[in-house]
Amino acid sequence: FMQKVKTPHQKCNPLGIIAPHAGYFYSGQCAAYSYNALKHRKFKTAIIVAPSHRVGGFSYSVGCFDKYETPLGKIDVNQELCERLLEYPEISFLPEVHKNEHSLETQLPFLQSVNKDADIVPIIFGNQTADSAKRLAEILYKEFWDKLDDVVFVISTDLSHYLDAEKAKTKDLQLAEYIETLDLKNLEEGFETNRFEACGFGGILMLMHLAKLVNVSKTVNLNYTHSGQVNNDNDQVVGYLSSVFCK
Repeated sequence: FMQKVKTPHQKCNPLGIIAPHAGYFYSGQCAAYSYNALKHRKFKTAIIVAPSHRVGGFSYSVGCFDKYETPLGKIDVNQELCERLLEYPEISFLPEVHKNEHSLETQLPFLQSVNKDADIVPIIFGNQTADSAKRLAEILYKEFWDKLDDVVFVISTDLSHYLDAEKAKTKDLQLAEYIETLDLKNLEEGFETNRFEACGFGGILMLMHLAKLVNVSKTVNLNYTHSGQVNNDNDQVVGYLSSVFCK
């Protein structure tokens, strides 16, 4: 997937990326565009924010395991940073939330392919709302504003689910436009009224808030696709977007 993305994105020092998390057969090529943008970005830690698909009733769970393991090897969890986040009352470590959650783990081999030495802070976002997204941005800004040269933020999300291809594309590309223009107000309203769909919309809004706090200069959408373009079933598709936020 990475080899098929020929040109690294130029003139961008990434604060973070948005990448999909479906099976690699469907969304792997799209995700490669986001990680290609990190290829020449030196960072020590990836803060990964991914949605919970199976467990609810919590705000945020940080995965304070020792390591994660993929077929490409082991990735250290930054214990010091995890422990600091656990000092916030709304953040906990709920192992059962992480156990069967694919949305975070699918990002790890891509991360290893661009920076095999980076460690991670894995965060599963539970009850996603506009307010909880803003709160997480405030927490992460407070903890990392002075470490932005060392960290990168990874937002894991798919977009429209099980619409026909034309409806999904129309919705998703409007959402993508608001991301690219940093139009937080219209994005929040769109998610609240179900005009847009994204299983990780809390992470998207969080990164938008964070972008405003650190004066991100621009956002670039790198690739959009949907599952119908892979399996030729255009009746019920899932949308995928890769974007990069440039400092």
